[in-house]
Amino acid sequence: MNANPQYPDTGRQISTEDLLAALLPDSPAGAQPTAPAPAAPAAQSVLDVAALLELARRQGALEAAVAQKTPAPIAEDKLSSGPLVPRWAVGTAVAAVGVGAGGLLLSFALDLLATGAAAIAAGITAAAPMLILGAVLVAALIGRRSSKGGGFEVTQTVVQTITNTVKGGGRR
Repeated sequence: MNANPQYPDTGRQISTEDLLAALLPDSPAGAQPTAPAPAAPAAQSVLDVAALLELARRQGALEAAVAQKTPAPIAEDKLSSGPLVPRWAVGTAVAAVGVGAGGLLLSFALDLLATGAAAIAAGITAAAPMLILGAVLVAALIGRRSSKGGGFEVTQTVVQTITNTVKGGGRR
């Protein structure tokens, strides 16, 4: 961008009538532009917005045009008298959708079942040492209750043999 204007001033002033002729469509009301209100020479180059709006309102440009459209008649042909698709094709499509959805649900169920089994196996593997210890304690308690002698009997035998060897081959 620079300070010089892109379009040089040709010295021509655009009047209100020229602007309205360029902006508004040709119509019987537009053919008779309203006379601009007398204004001071300095204000003549400024557009009168109220006059533009009044002219547009008189021409009907500001009112919404509601045109009631009637549907276009459909041409009759030999194909439009019957169904577009045979019934067996519709039935096949419905069955295919059902089989596809059922297969998808079955695959989701099998995936969840396999994930659950893997989680149970991982839990048992992680808890195996505690399960073995618990099984040993339960077996010990059951064995203690079933024996009338008061439980387990532990016997310890200590045997000590002292031998003295003398140099010279004899015993003393």
